Amino acid sequence: MSQSPEIPALHGTYLALSRPLTVLGCERRLFMGVVCVGAAAFSSFNAPIAGLLLFSVGYGAGLAVTKLDPCLPTVLLRSANCSQRYDPALRARSPEPLQIVAREDV
Repeated sequence: MSQSPEIPALHGTYLALSRPLTVLGCERRLFMGVVCVGAAAFSSFNAPIAGLLLFSVGYGAGLAVTKLDPCLPTVLLRSANCSQRYDPALRARSPEPLQIVAREDV
C-alpha cells in the first residue's frame, strides 16, 4: 500500500524523547557545573560550609531557571558558541536612524 503524496505520514514518538534531561529537577549540565563549583570551593577553602553554600545557591538558581523554562539553560550554555553576527548589540550602528513614514492615502 503506497500513500498518496498529498497525505503526510504520521509517526508516533515517545514523550520522553522531547523532555529535557534533568537531575533532581535541575538541567543536567548545570547541575554538574554546580557540583564541580561546590567541590572546588570545599577543596580550596577546606570548609564544608563553603562548598554546601555554593552548591545550594547554584542548585536553587538552576532549579528556578529550569522551572521557568526547561530550554533556557540549554540556550544560555550554547549561546557562547554563536557568532557575533547574530548578536544585534555587537553590530555597528547605522549612520542614520530608521525613519517611519506614514502614507496619507490609507
